Amino acid sequence: MFLMIAAAAALSMPASAQDAPPPAPPTAVPATVTETAIAGFPRARLYSLPGAAARPVVVILPGAEGGDGAGKRFGPVLARLGYAAVSLPYYSPAWGPTMPPPEFPDLPGSFVDIRVDQLATLRAALAKMPGVDAGRFGLFAGSKGAEFALIAASRYDWIDAVVAYAPSDLVWEGWGLETIKAEGTRSSFAADGKALPFMPYRGFTEGLLNPAKADLRAIHENGRADHPEREAAARIPVERYRGRLMLVAGDEDKLWNSGRMARNIAASRTKAGLGTEALPYPEAGHDLGGGSATPRVDPRGGGTPEANAAARADAWPKAMTFLKDALKP
Repeated sequence: MFLMIAAAAALSMPASAQDAPPPAPPTAVPATVTETAIAGFPRARLYSLPGAAARPVVVILPGAEGGDGAGKRFGPVLARLGYAAVSLPYYSPAWGPTMPPPEFPDLPGSFVDIRVDQLATLRAALAKMPGVDAGRFGLFAGSKGAEFALIAASRYDWIDAVVAYAPSDLVWEGWGLETIKAEGTRSSFAADGKALPFMPYRGFTEGLLNPAKADLRAIHENGRADHPEREAAARIPVERYRGRLMLVAGDEDKLWNSGRMARNIAASRTKAGLGTEALPYPEAGHDLGGGSATPRVDPRGGGTPEANAAARADAWPKAMTFLKDALKP
């Protein structure tokens, strides 16, 4: 769950529910967890334990790495804890004709206008599946996935719980091959057919062309400083979300300032009389998902290995207790 600037190809939306093939038969994965396709979402997978019990939903939203790596990593773990865990790949980076093809060419290849409302369609599809209680609905997300999750939570009152690692308080500019010569013109997310107001970056194209030297945190912070007049419109209205919220963030995050943004989110909710379970880690970086044995995925993410490992070890059991209390698997 990490933020990564990538050139991406043209947007390609998933097939509609009407065009999708019927779900494939479940296939066994270790420790009796089953993996089942979801009608209308060819790349999504439902991980669950066998049996007739209806289990609460936890949707896993990956970061800007895209694909289904986060779902494969966390889906079986959450399933064994009693959830109907859903891996939802919503983006698969397309690097252009000189690079390897995208893993999932039927998903958007650019991080532009990603549809937040696809969660409502997903929920409707899950409600028709055996062993799923779509009336108890949580999100487990990191980085750009946490941005997605908080936007969705501010719009849909049926979301009961959100765990957001390295979150954002704003909707940010999108990126892709089509934005290289049109920087600052596209949003990361859309809903109901309309692009959401966003905060532009500063220096995105330069960072894209020289990623080894790109200061991703500065690209975000400088863009925010350049456009104070856009902050109100780009801000995610987290005070509209009345469900349970946990934030996990490190102040040494070098990909974006998730520590600051987590505090902004908590302050907005406190002002509205809403609680937030915030887990700040002053010496940790961006990649804090999972337990203490989880390796840091991106060395650019910041924080010392020791601080990151300690933060993971502290946050993981608290996040699992949070989901258990909120969704009651």
